[in-house]
Amino acid sequence: MLNLVKKVIYAVYGSNLLEERFLAYIKGGFYEGKEYKGCTNKKEPIDLGWMYIPHRLYFAKNSSRWDNKGVAFITPKKKKKILISIPS
Repeated sequence: MLNLVKKVIYAVYGSNLLEERFLAYIKGGFYEGKEYKGCTNKKEPIDLGWMYIPHRLYFAKNSSRWDNKGVAFITPKKKKKILISIPS
């Protein structure tokens, strides 16, 4: 099968913003006592930065990998208006 994937874009939030933890998910290895197999493509990110995506983030279902806690998803439909509250 022909591999057409040129780039993979990872989106992270919360504790996965910690580069050491996130790289354990990609490359495999141990982080805080848990072992991660890593991705099929273990290449490190070529760039890091912020990106706004106009989709709603929500949590649903659960995963034994995350102590039966919710898994994050984004809605496929773009949001027309995003309300942001920034505490002062």
